[in-house]
Amino acid sequence: MSVDQNKSIEPDLHAYVDGILDAPARAAVEAYLADNPGAAEEIAGWKRQNESLRVLYDFPAGPVPRRLDVRHIEREIRPHTAQWGRMAAAAVLFLALGTAVGWYGRGHFSPAQPAEIALADEAMKAHRVYSGEVIHPVEVWAGEKAHLKAWLSKRLARSLAIPDFAKSGFTLVGGRLLPSANGPAAQVMYQDETGRRVTLYIVPVKGDREETSFRHAAIGPLEAFVWTDEAISCALVGDVPRDRLLELATLAYKQLE
Repeated sequence: MSVDQNKSIEPDLHAYVDGILDAPARAAVEAYLADNPGAAEEIAGWKRQNESLRVLYDFPAGPVPRRLDVRHIEREIRPHTAQWGRMAAAAVLFLALGTAVGWYGRGHFSPAQPAEIALADEAMKAHRVYSGEVIHPVEVWAGEKAHLKAWLSKRLARSLAIPDFAKSGFTLVGGRLLPSANGPAAQVMYQDETGRRVTLYIVPVKGDREETSFRHAAIGPLEAFVWTDEAISCALVGDVPRDRLLELATLAYKQLE
């Protein structure tokens, strides 16, 4: 079997990464990759990220969690509407994260929800303002974690956990209360040993909103993962590698759940 140059190779590449090709088709793709170093490098990246996700979730059996079920995944890009044109110009791009990188690109494009774009925008603005502060980065420091949890829970009218990222190299700095378009918002800050900071931005959900998969957003050097889970919507923001931020977002999701 040879790769048909008259059709897109992308579906075969995804199937190759997912490990679902038969032997002849796999050999044809490997021959294609041998002649296309750029594609081979991209595929190697997909495989590395697949392995990272396997390590993160390590589900030996049972159903796939809803957040990672490809049946619930939508890939999203900036909307082509006048209302959100300025945010689109700012390059806020959203896409869903599938069970593995081999699923990237499948499905269809659809407009990002305005609430998600607004949440990412608010979270990134707050991160820019406070992540660089030395003396007053937070209102309540990590030494008063119990007070911080009770205070933020009361103000957001939600029972909140303060996620622990220590095993992933980020320790709690503290948190603060902020205004948002929909009322009070919580910002919780973490820092690694090099001084890099990430912030978790939390707002209460008003009305009936469905749980969403992780959406990714990027503006300049900042990366963010945004999701909605029952009573809260969250955005984890930082100038850190995407895989690293995903690891932390996953930890936050599990502990807030």
